[in-house]
Amino acid sequence: MMITELQLPSDRFFNATYSGLKQKNFIYGKNGTGKSTITQTISDLFHATHDVRIFQGFDSVAENSVLNAISLGRENASIQPQIDQVSLQISELEKDLIANDSRPDNLYARYQSKEKEYKEQEKSINNNFSSSASKLKREHTDLTGVYYDIRNFKKDIKCIENSVSSVLLSDTETEQLQQLMNQEEIKIETKQSFPNVDVSGFLEATNEIITTELVKSIILEFSTIEEQNWVRQGLNYHEKGDVCAFCNNPISEQRLDQLNHYFSDNVKKFETRLSRAIEHLRSKKYEISKINVIEPSQFYPIYREQISVLNTSILKLIQEYTQFLDFLIETLEKRKSNLFTTMSEISYKIPDSFEFIKGQYGKIYVENKKYGQNLTIKKEEAKNKLRLNLVNIELSGMDYSQEISDLKDLGKEKERLADEFQINQNNLIALRKQKADLISQTIDESIAAERINKALRSLGNHSFQLVLVSGEQKGQYTIKNIDGSTRDVDTLSTGEKNIVSFLWFLADLDNPSKNTENPQIIIFDDPMNSNDDTTQYLIISYLQDLINNLSENQQLFILTHNIHFYLNVRYDWWRKAPKTKLTLHLKKIDGKSKILPIETQDKDLKTSYDALWTELRWLYQQDKPDFMLNPIRRIFETFSKFNNISPSVLFKNDAEAKKLFDVNSHSIDDLEADLNGKTKEDIIAKVRVLFSNNNAQAHFEKYWD
Repeated sequence: MMITELQLPSDRFFNATYSGLKQKNFIYGKNGTGKSTITQTISDLFHATHDVRIFQGFDSVAENSVLNAISLGRENASIQPQIDQVSLQISELEKDLIANDSRPDNLYARYQSKEKEYKEQEKSINNNFSSSASKLKREHTDLTGVYYDIRNFKKDIKCIENSVSSVLLSDTETEQLQQLMNQEEIKIETKQSFPNVDVSGFLEATNEIITTELVKSIILEFSTIEEQNWVRQGLNYHEKGDVCAFCNNPISEQRLDQLNHYFSDNVKKFETRLSRAIEHLRSKKYEISKINVIEPSQFYPIYREQISVLNTSILKLIQEYTQFLDFLIETLEKRKSNLFTTMSEISYKIPDSFEFIKGQYGKIYVENKKYGQNLTIKKEEAKNKLRLNLVNIELSGMDYSQEISDLKDLGKEKERLADEFQINQNNLIALRKQKADLISQTIDESIAAERINKALRSLGNHSFQLVLVSGEQKGQYTIKNIDGSTRDVDTLSTGEKNIVSFLWFLADLDNPSKNTENPQIIIFDDPMNSNDDTTQYLIISYLQDLINNLSENQQLFILTHNIHFYLNVRYDWWRKAPKTKLTLHLKKIDGKSKILPIETQDKDLKTSYDALWTELRWLYQQDKPDFMLNPIRRIFETFSKFNNISPSVLFKNDAEAKKLFDVNSHSIDDLEADLNGKTKEDIIAKVRVLFSNNNAQAHFEKYWD
């Protein structure tokens, strides 16, 4: 992007902010009016965003008295030492990065040695792996399959390393897994049921019965309980008038009635209750006796221990129920044998319910069924566990942990050396690129030198040539005259150095190693420092070509105090593309400069003589009579020389004018003349009179009025 505005120091410029800069800018001003300040300001403000190139004379030509040569560009004299330094660094790195008999322990050798150790250790481990894999496949094909090899062995190692525990299996665990592998699928029968046995009320009912009291209707005496029971039973077989089956005596009606009253209906009912209770208890006892234990064969081995424990609980509970019921039956039998004798309440621990057993059995049953459904998966898991256990045994035998630890240590050292090698390799690549870049600069200089020599040949008899100094220190050039003789560098004039520097600067604008994508700002700050007409012509010619062929990405600033240069470089300035051009004049007054834009050709300087009149008019407008004397002296000097008029004639009869305006009585730059209170109008009036006295009234009016 082209710059259009400058922020100049306010202590040096009246109009510190100047806008309206164009692609081609020509700035004219005497020394001390701020040209270099403008140059420096552009560089300071835009060097980060633009490719700023500044030409300020022959300082870019460096002299080398040792070689009796010059180098193109200030930086170029140091390029070869840089190349030599980089080459040394490259050499040292190369000695460390390739096989070198003189340095048997260099980085390359150490890396190669460590890599060899690593590969040997890795090969040893892999050989052990391969041997173990072959052994397992040969001896345990049922666990490995027929295609088991080192790749599978390594996968199994990763499984072991990733598992929670890599502890070897016990013999019991191994046996269980082997059994599982050989386990056939069990066809599970119907789920076993358990009776709903509730004996919680049996003890209470028994106590109620044995504590019941029977009232006798009549008093009969029996010798023993057995006798009483015998009689009671006999009533079932005798009626009135029957002969006693025991004594064979007739049974009287009275005796039979006594016995029936003794054994009333209540007694019979009580006896029946006892009998039924005893029968119920015996039935329950029988029911419980029919409870079967769980068949272990219906369960997979993993559950059989639990089934065994559960069966023990079942048998124990059956026994407890049987003992409990037997105790109740026995108690009721005792009361039945002596109906009229009440008994005290009995106590007994009531056995637990079968509900707990039913619940445990149900859980095991469900798990056993699921196990059967997943048996294929379980057998595969058992197979894998057994195989991994064998792999673990093999690893223990080859001291795997230590071997791997050694391999890791070698790997870390190898990687460290590899990183160091890579860093040095990258440094080597960077240095080679740096060297190539430096060399490319010397190549560019050679091309530039050819372009400079081509231009110098146009100087004719005044020409000389740059000849590359042979040897390692490139970029250095000696001077040869037209006749081929070598010329000492220190004999080059300022103008000759200036033209070489100028031509180098132009060639360097196209240097691909320096070009960036940023817009280019080209500044010529007083490029002409010599009065050599020939070199002036060459400089002017090249600048005119640059002005006419400036690219869209370039912006040009030319600053000068040389009126001859100003007028000649700007040939056709106003005719060709004036919209892209800007002309500025710098005027200094009261220690500060003012920037004056020249907008049309008729306001521009025509000659150096024109410039003096322009300057005089401007000082008059600024009311600076003290400063007006200098351009007036120059005007009269030029006028007198052009018209071949001597100062004595020019200032005839006007001693005061001679004192003020005669360059022979003052330094051309003497500003200490005493005006004796004269105003600017007084001074111009005296100038008018002088021209009139010399028959040049019309001349004065042309330039002033």
